Amino acid sequence: MRLFEETLSIPINSIPRGATFETFTLEMKNVPWDIPGADFSSEEGILDLDIVRTEYEIIVKGFLEADFTVQCARCLAPVIFPVTVGIERMYSWDPDMLSDPEVEPVSHNDGTVCILDPVREAIIFSLPAMPLCTEKCRGLCPRCGINRNIEECEHGFEA
Repeated sequence: MRLFEETLSIPINSIPRGATFETFTLEMKNVPWDIPGADFSSEEGILDLDIVRTEYEIIVKGFLEADFTVQCARCLAPVIFPVTVGIERMYSWDPDMLSDPEVEPVSHNDGTVCILDPVREAIIFSLPAMPLCTEKCRGLCPRCGINRNIEECEHGFEA
């Protein structure tokens, strides 16, 4: 089985019928993550995929392990979060199955199954909404803007 990193697409003709398990090492910079407020921080990520191909469908299950960087909600410092996310998506050629909103159509235009969206969604849902560099982060001073974790100011605001 092959995987195009630039789009996280799997050529349909590279997926054998039956069950297939494959582990890919992703060069994180090659994938267009496009996740607002986050960026990858590890050079490589591990993508484990378990794919079942039948006559009318392709079922993709798997996990991505990588590190992503987000900004602390209080002091704006970069915070690295290790992410291990599960993905599961079903693709089908069968028009009857496509009435189910959980089933994606198989695109014959480029002959691939694209898993970028389900992986991206899983990453977004796994990142904290209010990330903190530490539980006791004091944040930025609302008057002068200094990082109160690093230096003191005369304004004396408490977190």
